[in-house]
Amino acid sequence: MYQALESISQDLKQLRPTLTGPNAAANVARITAALDTTAQNISQATRAALGDSERIALQKIYAGIVAARRIVQQLHDLPGGGELPLK
Repeated sequence: MYQALESISQDLKQLRPTLTGPNAAANVARITAALDTTAQNISQATRAALGDSERIALQKIYAGIVAARRIVQQLHDLPGGGELPLK
């Protein structure tokens, strides 16, 4: 269910360089595609869940994956690719 995340794990661990590097647009496209694939896999697993507790847990994970996708895209869309000063 989470296999697509393995291919982007290093990008997520070093998100700032991923968002600001020369290949930022391609990196973000790859990350959002992997998050989309993962969300689809979780959605399918949610439909196949046998119990309410499993279904609720999967729905929470789904919401988190969708939020992560939105955050990565919004950071990329910021001026400077999300290059914000650290405080």
